[in-house]
Amino acid sequence: MSSLLGGLGEKLADKWVSALAVPGLLLMAASAAAAVLGQTDALDLAALRTRAGQEAARAGEWSTVAQLAALGAVVLGSVAVGALVRACAAAAERVWTGAWPAPADRVAARLTARRKTRWRGLQTEITTLREEMPIPAPGRPEYEANRAEIDRLTALRDRIALAEPQRPTMAGDHFAGTGTRLRNQYGIDLAASWTRLWLVLPDTVQAELRVSRAGFDSAVEGTTWATCYLALGLCWWPAALIGLTVGLLAWSRGRRAAVLHAELVESATDLHLKTLAAEFGLAGTDSVPDLTPDPKPDSAPGHPPGFTVEPEVGLALNRIFRKGA
Repeated sequence: MSSLLGGLGEKLADKWVSALAVPGLLLMAASAAAAVLGQTDALDLAALRTRAGQEAARAGEWSTVAQLAALGAVVLGSVAVGALVRACAAAAERVWTGAWPAPADRVAARLTARRKTRWRGLQTEITTLREEMPIPAPGRPEYEANRAEIDRLTALRDRIALAEPQRPTMAGDHFAGTGTRLRNQYGIDLAASWTRLWLVLPDTVQAELRVSRAGFDSAVEGTTWATCYLALGLCWWPAALIGLTVGLLAWSRGRRAAVLHAELVESATDLHLKTLAAEFGLAGTDSVPDLTPDPKPDSAPGHPPGFTVEPEVGLALNRIFRKGA
C-alpha cells in the first residue's frame, strides 16, 4: 500500500509541477527580465547575464538552509502564479462562451445581432438554391454546380454557428447551437438531461468527451497566460510578442476544440438518447414514439428524412428531469 501511495503521489506531483509550477516559473522569469532590462534595453542579453551572474554569486554566499528556502519560495511562488492564472481561466471561459457580465450586454447584443444577420443571409441563399436545384441528376453540370455552391455556403454558415446565433462568440454559439438542434429534433432540454445522459454513456464515449473538453479548457487557459504576457509587455515589449503568439495559438486551438466538443456532445445524444429513454420506460411504448430509424423517407415532416423521431420523448423526459419546476 505504501508503494502504491508513493507512486500515486509522484504522478500527482509530476502533473502538479507541469500544470502549475512550470508555466508560473516561466512567467516569473519573464517578469524578472522585464524588471532588469525594461523597454529601452529589452534585448540586452549581456546585461541580463551579468545581473544573473551577480545574483547567483550573491546566493552562493548564503547558507544551505537559506538557499533551500529561496528555492522553495521560488517554487511556491510559481505554483501560486499558476493557480491564480488557472482561477482566472474561469472568467476567460465566460468570455469564450459569450456569457458576458451585465456591463457588456450592449456590446454582446450588437455582436450577436451581427452574427445573426450574417447567418440568416447565408441561410436564405442556401434555401433559395435548394428550391432552384434541378431534378437530382449527379453528373449533370448544372446540378453539380448548384450542389457545390450549396456546400460552400453551408460551410460558411456552419463556421458562424450550426443554429441561429444566440451568443456573441463562435464557441458560445456552437455550445448553445447544440442544445437548440437537439431540442428541435428530440424536444430534449440538454441542460436538464445531460447529467442523466452522462450516466448511461459508455466509458469510451465519456473518455472522448473528457478529452475534447480538456482540449477546450487548455486553450482557454492558454489565452489567460497570453493575457498575462501581454500585460507584462507594457514593461518589456518582448513579452507582448510572446503573449501574442501564445494567444493566437490558443485561439486557434480553442475554436477547433469547441467545434469538436459540440459535435461529440450532439453525437453522444443522437446515439444514446434511446438508451436514456428506455431507462425511464419511454422508448418502444405505445404512449411515445420509438427512436429507431424509419426506412421510409420523409415520413416525419419537419425532421430529416429517414427518422421518425418526435419531440414527445424529449418533452416527457424534460418533465421527469425538471420535477415540475
